[in-house]
Amino acid sequence: MTAKTKDEQVVPISKLWWVGLLAVVAAAIPNLVYFWITKNVFDIPYLIARGGTGPMLPLPWFMIILFILVPTISATILLAILGKLVSRPFLVFWIISGVVLVLSFIPTFSLPSNIVNSTKIGLGLMHVIAAPIVVGVLSTLGRKK
Repeated sequence: MTAKTKDEQVVPISKLWWVGLLAVVAAAIPNLVYFWITKNVFDIPYLIARGGTGPMLPLPWFMIILFILVPTISATILLAILGKLVSRPFLVFWIISGVVLVLSFIPTFSLPSNIVNSTKIGLGLMHVIAAPIVVGVLSTLGRKK
């Protein structure tokens, strides 16, 4: 392992907080644009039952930010922990992130049958938009230069 490769595997914990915040913003913007386009141009209803059994209500835009914020905080914490525990934290982070992305489709496509398939597909594609952005920002800016 060369010195350069070794340096690339260092996770500077002190700067991860702003890198995580940047990852939230970087993933939220295209997801909000995608949400607006698919809702207003392609008429995807994005109707969900709040609490699982309540009346069908439109998904508010701020919930998209919340559903990006929580996983991104978790990913940032995971990267910080991996940076302390393993010699190749970014490789392990990418593998775990890929598995989590695949698993994230389970709740989306397991939504009740009263939620239309276009909404489920639309929500699932938001995962595909957010995941590479979050992982990319954390992996690129979250390493020691």
